[in-house]
Amino acid sequence: MIKVEFLETVLQGATPDIDRFIGELGDRIPLLKEYKSTPQDKEWHAEGNVHIHVGMVLHETYKILAAEANHLSPESRLSLILGALLHDITKPITTKEQEIKGVIRTVAPRHASKGRSYLAPKLMGLGLPYKVVESTLGLVGYHHDPKQLVTRNEASGKYKRIARLADPELLYWLELADIRGRECRDKQQQLDYIEMYGLFAQEYKAWSRFGREYQAWKEFFNRELVNWNQDTKSLVFSRAISRWEAGDIFTPESEIARSYSYRDSFPQVFVTCGISGSGKSTWIAENLPDYQVVSLDNLRQQAAKSRSDQSQNSKIVQLAKEQLKVLLRSHSKIVWDATNIRRDFRQQVINISRDYGALVTLAIFHCSEEVYFERNKQRRHSIPGNVLIRQIEQMEFPEFDEGDRILIVDENGNTLATYGDC
Repeated sequence: MIKVEFLETVLQGATPDIDRFIGELGDRIPLLKEYKSTPQDKEWHAEGNVHIHVGMVLHETYKILAAEANHLSPESRLSLILGALLHDITKPITTKEQEIKGVIRTVAPRHASKGRSYLAPKLMGLGLPYKVVESTLGLVGYHHDPKQLVTRNEASGKYKRIARLADPELLYWLELADIRGRECRDKQQQLDYIEMYGLFAQEYKAWSRFGREYQAWKEFFNRELVNWNQDTKSLVFSRAISRWEAGDIFTPESEIARSYSYRDSFPQVFVTCGISGSGKSTWIAENLPDYQVVSLDNLRQQAAKSRSDQSQNSKIVQLAKEQLKVLLRSHSKIVWDATNIRRDFRQQVINISRDYGALVTLAIFHCSEEVYFERNKQRRHSIPGNVLIRQIEQMEFPEFDEGDRILIVDENGNTLATYGDC
């Protein structure tokens, strides 16, 4: 773990400027050093480059923390500061020029979601409580959502979804600092959008993480399904949330009625997600001994006599999907054991599983980059260093609504966090 002492001072109330942050964390998070060389659109960000903007946002964040948000806990305060520092972290690699309505603009498409994935391994190993890591990633990944919810006139279900994926109050404070920390013609209108988000989020009971209403729903399902096991309760709870946010039901009682058709028997699927060497197979053997394992590596070994042979990948994936479907039809307990670092790959498996009515648990193996490289050296089937680097670069860190349940696991197989259990 590095830079623990510096971050501890921030946790205790220090207010370092952007240059101090870059000096302390720039070697671990190299894109911080590229802020100064990254331009921004002159109309949307007349203040200048990303370094100037982020410095201003940090300054505004400290002002907010000293006034409107002085009630935040030390951990929430640290998350907000890191969110301010890192919210535009991948602008250096996403910024480009693009014609919009006949005008050449400077844009950075998808820098929020890419920033969340870029930071996922880099924030680990800093000595941060996992709650701070997860909260910071949520702020970076969803910092555009508050304004978009308002401008798109989204229904209350969308606000509830964001409250499951990130801390909605911290998102509000971050976006307030983000707008205050820039120069643009429509600054007041942008501030109005953020204020409207805050008002709507509170009205929709989506101002606190996971929302007050969902906590009441958990209590309801635990009462109504008292004689059912935890897996059944979690499946009904997840179905209720997805249908409610889509506008298909309006009360938890509606899902109780629907659940008669599926709660007696259903398959269960664990989908792993983690860089090679993060401990997936070991964890599966120790924690899911009664599950049937569908392993792409094992299928490659059987078909090509080598786990690393990618020449028949399409065939291997198809074989694995057919094996999965056979097990799903028999309502088995199944593990899909693969890296699944790309969302489109794991989404295929999740969609197939849900088509068969399965309870899907996404097990995310969240480690630091140092752990990945050290573990790879120790593996019997290690992969080349450049392949490991490419995996880290291509990793699309999962969103916490991809599965019915989410399980975060560290390098030692310990559970860091769980989401979705009723």
